[in-house]
Amino acid sequence: MAENIIKFGTDGWRGVIADTFTFENLAKAAQAYADYLKAEGKAGASLVVGYDHRFLGKRFAELVAEILWANGFKVLPADKPLPTPVVSYAVKHYGLAGGVMITASHNPANYSGFKIKTPPGCSANVETTKGIEAQVGKNEPKRISRAEAEKLGLVLKGDPEKVYLEWVDSFIDKKLLSSKPLKVLVDSLYGVGKTYIADILNSLGHQAVTIRSDRNPAFPGIAPEPVPPNMAASLEKIKNEGFDICLVTDGDADRLAAADNRGEYIITPKIALILALYFMKRKGWSGKMVKTVSCSVTIDRFCKKYGIPLEEKPVGFKYIVPHLIDGTALVGTEESGGLGFQKHIPERDGILSGLLLVEALIGLGFNNAGEALDYIDKEFGTMRYHRIDKACDPNAKDAFMKKLETDPPAEILGRKVKNIKTIDGVKFELEDDSWLLLRFSGTEPVCRFYAEAPSLKEAEEMTILGSRML
Repeated sequence: MAENIIKFGTDGWRGVIADTFTFENLAKAAQAYADYLKAEGKAGASLVVGYDHRFLGKRFAELVAEILWANGFKVLPADKPLPTPVVSYAVKHYGLAGGVMITASHNPANYSGFKIKTPPGCSANVETTKGIEAQVGKNEPKRISRAEAEKLGLVLKGDPEKVYLEWVDSFIDKKLLSSKPLKVLVDSLYGVGKTYIADILNSLGHQAVTIRSDRNPAFPGIAPEPVPPNMAASLEKIKNEGFDICLVTDGDADRLAAADNRGEYIITPKIALILALYFMKRKGWSGKMVKTVSCSVTIDRFCKKYGIPLEEKPVGFKYIVPHLIDGTALVGTEESGGLGFQKHIPERDGILSGLLLVEALIGLGFNNAGEALDYIDKEFGTMRYHRIDKACDPNAKDAFMKKLETDPPAEILGRKVKNIKTIDGVKFELEDDSWLLLRFSGTEPVCRFYAEAPSLKEAEEMTILGSRML
């Protein structure tokens, strides 16, 4: 039954196209969203519906809009594939009651998804998604055509892409960005990051090139997640052609990863650290750091050095969002590409994050990203990160986690386990600040194994050891 299928994970409801993510189930999800809004006193409110490059994305988005129109809501339908942060910003800019983004973000090509956006311009919290889940199946989906909606005055006009790019233009420091041209490679992983970053940088005097910016719903040979296995093409290109930095966005362009001029992967928490340094030293901003449990210990060391408060949360950007909404967070970071920062919408944004990373390198006096990484190693200690994913049966989760919690290892790779956290999965913190985290994904049937250690070889060994525990 749909009640058992339409469940929201770390960000949205996702499923395999033509398996659980069908037109029938999507219609039920859209009707549940409409019923939830009505129950919240928002009948007839205005919404936006967007979609990315994935297979059937436009048609899925049209279906959602048709159901919302049939329920009396005014809807601004996207007229092209758009990044998630563009749709999120539209909600805030136009003062809408919410919105829907059809995307499975970084999941493999056979997935699609249904993300809910809320008035501040961010993803829905757990209370909201549970409220939507509770409405599934209560009413049969209603539907009218766009032509009928036009006659009823329910089709809103607007240009989400234009207003977003105007906001980005006002947010970045164009004078600083123009002061030191860099050679930048951008990899859009066939997602809706398209050529936005390179176009803006080139307009400011940089030499920026984009690869894999075209629409290819098959994401040939990769999943649109900005992690090293999917970045082989860009890592090879950056080494061979002398780029100063590589910026990589995911399928819906709300995540950012990077690589330095040597082709070394830059984990998201280190991007967050560079941005935080820049905001503090050049912009005079202040606030706490918020990270998810899978993030680097270099964030902890950074906070200790500068006397900055630190909060650690479960995996999922929705746990960072409240600290961005209330303005107390300087930067919030996930391990998997998610970054948020002060004075912007409380949402991940791979496009603006990428531009700000280039701006931060210039503002902090670095000539390339490798110099920034070397600085981090010098100031906060050399730590290297590794992650592997392993297919698993989600039904085995409870037994696996109970086993780890009740009979945990006393040491890992000869290092004593000094602390165990169960914020999300099981995290073993070791005596030399190394750590190993084991957790089940909230969006697909895999168990993730994360580790950080003074060398990449040790981090890899810890993830392998963790995967053998499953």
